[in-house]
Amino acid sequence: MYTPRQIPRVMLVGLSDPLKSKEEMFADFEEVESLVTTFGATVYAALVQNKTRGSLDTFIGPGKTEEAIKEIEEKEIDIVVINDTIKPGQIHNLLLAFQKTNPKILVWDRVSLILEIFSKHARTAEAKLQIRFAKLRQMGPRIYGMGMEMSNQAAGIGAKGVGETNTELMLRHWEAEKKKIQDELAILSKKKMEQVNHRRQTGLLTISLVGYTNAGKTTLFNRLTGLNDLVANALFATLDSTVNKFWLKGLGDEVYLSDTIGFIKNLPPMLIDAFKSTLLETVHADLVVHVIDSADPRMEEKIKTVEEIFVELGIKRENVMYVFNKIENSTTLNQTKITNEFKEFTPAFISAKTGAGIFELTNLFSKRLKS
Repeated sequence: MYTPRQIPRVMLVGLSDPLKSKEEMFADFEEVESLVTTFGATVYAALVQNKTRGSLDTFIGPGKTEEAIKEIEEKEIDIVVINDTIKPGQIHNLLLAFQKTNPKILVWDRVSLILEIFSKHARTAEAKLQIRFAKLRQMGPRIYGMGMEMSNQAAGIGAKGVGETNTELMLRHWEAEKKKIQDELAILSKKKMEQVNHRRQTGLLTISLVGYTNAGKTTLFNRLTGLNDLVANALFATLDSTVNKFWLKGLGDEVYLSDTIGFIKNLPPMLIDAFKSTLLETVHADLVVHVIDSADPRMEEKIKTVEEIFVELGIKRENVMYVFNKIENSTTLNQTKITNEFKEFTPAFISAKTGAGIFELTNLFSKRLKS
């Protein structure tokens, strides 16, 4: 995990896609800037390259690479963040180019940045294992220090040399470490599945809060359970799954409520895969409550993102309910239109912050769980 300067200076680099509007492109940059802020850094510069002028070697091409080098020197940049998922070789080539100006510079793509945020927020041993596994999968054997120079050296010799032997050793170490973590995660998943099955056998129903990160899930969780978990205006404030009982009056019984990691656009499949054991509570819940920020101008796009992740996780549509949160921040929300558009998901409108609509929401929970 990166530790040097207390508040690192970041330069964002992205591609301009001719198929996207300017509004979409700015929104993407705003989101990655929010990720940078959540990490604890500050954006000091931003560059945009036309997608058609990209490069297989460096992703952004030689001209834009030179422009980036000047910005790194002028703005004293510590970390360059590429707002995309790029190949390890491209990261390496950019790193070599940028190190001429700043030998300690770091180059991350979007996945690397998210993983660094995860590393800062992980509290449980399980979450730390999941992050370690995701980093291994993303970085490959390089995580153990295998440089591109080794591969080049071995290829140049044309026979089995020192570089090739080191590469093979790194690969073997990488595979062994992956297997070890997978085995440990499998044990944790088995224990978690046993807990889920035990609750089913005892007749306790479960509700899982899910949604785009920063939609207000934890505030709602606290409101319903009376707990006081971390509530922060930051992406991925919740990483580890939290489960607690609360009394559902309309049902006349206790239910389990879980709060877990928030989703985000273009969340790489490897991250979803790594966190499958954390998401077991959601996949097997009797009611999956999709919490939505109703004041977000990108609300519909974010609903679609979460729906796509539901499909990947195998969550049944009939188990999903929509809760439009933060109504205290929305003056133009057309509740009638939204109710008609999403009627299959029993939409509810609340403010987890002020408590507005919570009584009606719990009544809807009871009706859905009884049906």
